[in-house]
Amino acid sequence: MTETTAKPWFAYRSFRKELKTREIFAGLGVRQFCIFPANTINALGQPYSEYPPVWLWEHQYDFAALDRQFEDILAFCPDAEFLFMLDLNSPPWLVRKLQCRQKASDSFAEVSGTLASGYWREVTAEYMKDILMHVQEKYGKHLACVILACGATDEWMDYSLGAETEDKLRLFREWSAEQGLPVPPAIPDFERRYHSPRFGGLLRDPEEDREAIRYWRFHSDLIASGICDFAMEARKYLRTGQQIGVFYGYVLELTKNYLVGCGHLGYEKVLSSGAVDFLISPGDYHDRRMGGGGGFQNLNGCIHRNSRHFLHELDHHTHTCNLQVTPYARASWWTPWPDTASDIAGLRREFCRSLMHGASLWFFDMWGGYYSEPEIQNAIREMKILWDCLADYGREPEAEVAFVVDPQSVFYCNDHLENNPLLEIFHTLQKICNHLGAPYAMYDISDLPKLREVPKLTVLPMWIEFDERRRELLRSCLPGTRLLWLGPCGLTDGNRWGAQVLPEGMAFPDCSVFSAEILRREAELAGVHLYCDAALPVWASGSLLSCHCAEAERHTFRLKRRAAKVVELFSGRTIAENCESFDYTFRKPETALFELIETK
Repeated sequence: MTETTAKPWFAYRSFRKELKTREIFAGLGVRQFCIFPANTINALGQPYSEYPPVWLWEHQYDFAALDRQFEDILAFCPDAEFLFMLDLNSPPWLVRKLQCRQKASDSFAEVSGTLASGYWREVTAEYMKDILMHVQEKYGKHLACVILACGATDEWMDYSLGAETEDKLRLFREWSAEQGLPVPPAIPDFERRYHSPRFGGLLRDPEEDREAIRYWRFHSDLIASGICDFAMEARKYLRTGQQIGVFYGYVLELTKNYLVGCGHLGYEKVLSSGAVDFLISPGDYHDRRMGGGGGFQNLNGCIHRNSRHFLHELDHHTHTCNLQVTPYARASWWTPWPDTASDIAGLRREFCRSLMHGASLWFFDMWGGYYSEPEIQNAIREMKILWDCLADYGREPEAEVAFVVDPQSVFYCNDHLENNPLLEIFHTLQKICNHLGAPYAMYDISDLPKLREVPKLTVLPMWIEFDERRRELLRSCLPGTRLLWLGPCGLTDGNRWGAQVLPEGMAFPDCSVFSAEILRREAELAGVHLYCDAALPVWASGSLLSCHCAEAERHTFRLKRRAAKVVELFSGRTIAENCESFDYTFRKPETALFELIETK
């Protein structure tokens, strides 16, 4: 990983040029801007970029169109830093060329198929090299990072439902041999890929569906390996301090056809490889309303334990946002926040969450208008001032509660099945944890030996496969912790279907009965410090404490350590002095950020 002593990024992004808005952001103190010379059209059939295409043919480029994206920003911000999204998706001419040669399909829809094609990899790697060499030569001193974008919505997602190709079969056979597994005669057909006879038809069977489970594991591994290969190749053309990132690892968010099928379950490999420096994801889509906790789509604790970083994309829709993509196409499935007060409270909530997790962030002004109001611009200016003082890659929440994902168990889940309730388990759990009134951490099972402190309470969602290795991990890494088993757990040892004896803990096989009230009760029994007297989103890290509240209410906060002074940083007001607890009256709605100045 690239070593850096710089602060996490505080940046601006838009699909559109939005040069006036970018200039306004520069006036607010922002110096980091994302640019995206896209090759493809978006899911609404519209070009991602308002600039002309750069990749015209093999080794043929419109570098003037590329340069314009840099120069348009440097014209008003000469000291700008660029977060450069490099689109590896195939332009239309290459899609047709691949299809006519029967080499691969469209990488946007079927990135697993194109990653299996040696021809596509060769042509695309050459394009990546040529673009990076040009950018380094002309703008290298301004380049902060390269974000490798590919697959559906440029987020390395695969929409093929695992479809077979000749090259993919060849790689599946090679992968099976490398894993010491029987070499398969074929890729399981559609019916076998989605066969799920267990747990009321929701889960695969470890014997009947062994080949399908292996194939889906290969499917994620193929995409993770492709990310690592391109990242290692790109690294050859980067300078010291320049980082590499990808949109990947959305395990907390993905549901039907995506949780398993889109190939994001190889995040352990990507994080541990050393190939990338940071992951990116949009904010959680299920808890954005006022009073909700927002959130990430990635396991931020896992990212930290692998010494990587995270970039939080604030694509949250303010009440002024433009959702009319063209005169004909509108992004009507999104619900914006209702007013200016909500916009500011919501953006501050996501800002605080990023700050507490040592994450970078960018404000994603998708199709413009998101940050047009002076009140919002002033709020962003204030956040930037605080960011410059407080942001730190090493910062993490002081969490005594954790939830731990076992991706190998996730492969048992049939994500093509309509209304499979298990597909909601991870983002539902994050939503519940958001209303704990205390910080929590999100880990992968591989992180357990790397934990800095043993959590007092650990939630284990959907640990379907349970064997001696997992039993030993819990015994050795979580001594004394209170365990909560959520959803179907311990139904197989990985070889045969049959209930396994789980370590002692409280089990909630029916996820629908689990709630924030139950989690708060279990946390209290485990001795977890609950900061707030209500089930509100609370984060704490070092001398910082934040809370978001939808209503005009007064709440009491209990501190772990006596504070000489409590200052609310957005207003600059002193709230209390020489205290172990304090009261705060929220506006409707409000996100507060407190600095706890300790007694010397």
